[in-house]
Amino acid sequence: MLYSRWQDTLGKNRDRTAVIDGSEVWTFADLADRLASLPQARQPVLARGNVAEVIVRVLQGWRDGEAVLPLEKDAPEPELPAVFPDTTAHLKLTPGIAGKPRAVFFSAEQIAADADRLVTAMGLRHEIPNLAAASVTHSYGFSSIILPLLLHGVPVHAVDVPFPRVVSDALAEHEGVVLPAVPSMWKAWHRSGILSGAKIALAVSAGAPLSLELETQVFESCGLKLHNFYGASECGGISFDSSDTPRASGSDLGSPLDGVTVSVHECGRFLVASSSVALGYEASREGEQLGSGQFLTQDYGRIGNGRLLLESSGAESINVAGRKIGPAKIEAALMATGLVEKARVFGVPSHDPERVEEITAMIALKAGTLDDLRHAASAALAGWELPRHWLADAEDGAWRLTRAELKRRYSSSR
Repeated sequence: MLYSRWQDTLGKNRDRTAVIDGSEVWTFADLADRLASLPQARQPVLARGNVAEVIVRVLQGWRDGEAVLPLEKDAPEPELPAVFPDTTAHLKLTPGIAGKPRAVFFSAEQIAADADRLVTAMGLRHEIPNLAAASVTHSYGFSSIILPLLLHGVPVHAVDVPFPRVVSDALAEHEGVVLPAVPSMWKAWHRSGILSGAKIALAVSAGAPLSLELETQVFESCGLKLHNFYGASECGGISFDSSDTPRASGSDLGSPLDGVTVSVHECGRFLVASSSVALGYEASREGEQLGSGQFLTQDYGRIGNGRLLLESSGAESINVAGRKIGPAKIEAALMATGLVEKARVFGVPSHDPERVEEITAMIALKAGTLDDLRHAASAALAGWELPRHWLADAEDGAWRLTRAELKRRYSSSR
């Protein structure tokens, strides 16, 4: 189903530009030629590398009937489950227990439904390219950038790094672009001044809460409206703020996308029903609900005048400027150094709303110093995954608290 849709896209756009990546320009026909040179895949395909390489690997999986897992180029190869649901065409990884990511399974119809929904809601079309500053292997970037190209012929201009000068140069090459990004990127671009006069047809912000302050500043300084987009790895897009002026409240997540139904579960969290909800998790935890077209989010909120209003998030994963990590992964890395007797990791709110949270580690050292521990942990964790705050002298009672209780305690004491 996905490969036949790609063939339709190819037939309609063969000689059009598909990908701009630095000095390289790929047409849709070039992507097809590159795919033809790849051998048949006989196991799940890891789609990694630059944007063009990710695209071709995705097509290889579609062509050969193998599940596709988009993966950051420097991420370690994951240990995948031995058995997938029969209709699995796509995989995503979410934070798991004991530091091991767990898979979320999707059928071809489910990821196509997500892409089709976003293309309609955001008015994406082949005349206006997507500027790929956000990672195309994360759920947000994959659905917003890769799938619209392969299923709808929306071209992509990739930038190596989202630095203001690099993005400004890319913007200057077009009469208009769609720019999906995360709040921390929008803040950096706004501060640099590159958004004034930029030909951005649609500015989308997702991956982390968009502060009302940033949205208003950007709008007042250069007339650019940042459109808040809310979704989850497990179900794709949920809601979108399509208004032309800044929201009245930072808790406003916009209205549900067409074909998405959202209600408030008895536990107070959003319950999403749509055709893009995943088949299920590799291993479910108590209280989770995913499958049969429904997903129970970790976010608490309410619905008013047809718009979703976020009250708080109960997610255990830590959101660092739009990138999420399970605390268990960091705890496992700290324990593996052999320098600590025990460790508890949690997130606390950042003073910078676009950063969202900062990683805090409560540890009991048994050897070496805190500097030794930082150095040893950096061998297993990326720079953004390292704790920013360290608690090495917590009282005994603190170790009996849950992560949520620790977050509340140490957030109020900062």
